[in-house]
Amino acid sequence: MLRAALLCSALLPAGCLNYHKVANGKEPGDMLGTYQVTGSLEQSSCGDGALGSTSSWDFEIKLSRFENDVYWLNGQEALVGDIANDGRTFSITTDVDVTVSDPMGAKRGCAVVRHDDAEGQLSATGTDVKSFDGTLSFSFGAVSGSDCSSWVGTAGAVETLPCSMSYDITGERSAEN
Repeated sequence: MLRAALLCSALLPAGCLNYHKVANGKEPGDMLGTYQVTGSLEQSSCGDGALGSTSSWDFEIKLSRFENDVYWLNGQEALVGDIANDGRTFSITTDVDVTVSDPMGAKRGCAVVRHDDAEGQLSATGTDVKSFDGTLSFSFGAVSGSDCSSWVGTAGAVETLPCSMSYDITGERSAEN
């Protein structure tokens, strides 16, 4: 049971990237601020409530920037992305491999790769960014050589692999830092 709880926290978007916690760590570049983000589930092929997902989602993050890099500071790490030549359009991608079950004898284990993709537009160029909007998408697939058939379709898991879910997000600056 503990392993199942740990797995869900690792695969659940809020659990692995810990969007709810904002800590003082290394903050690269020029701080843009702390943002209260609201999200609305737009699509999911993973199933209702898969991995603890909900139809709406609220979390807090910090953003900073240095030249054409944007940093999504989630309290655990600084995820770096790109800012386009217009100075406002951004994209951030990352992949996380999570072991669902270890191999046992002849039975292959299950490992899932989660691909995160945040895309959006800042309200301004420079450091006076009051808000942003965009999408936050997650896709899940079995790592090559894995057998996830005993996990897929179980309570709290996903209905099928591969699958994806996408949220429309809006962030409003709550503190300048």
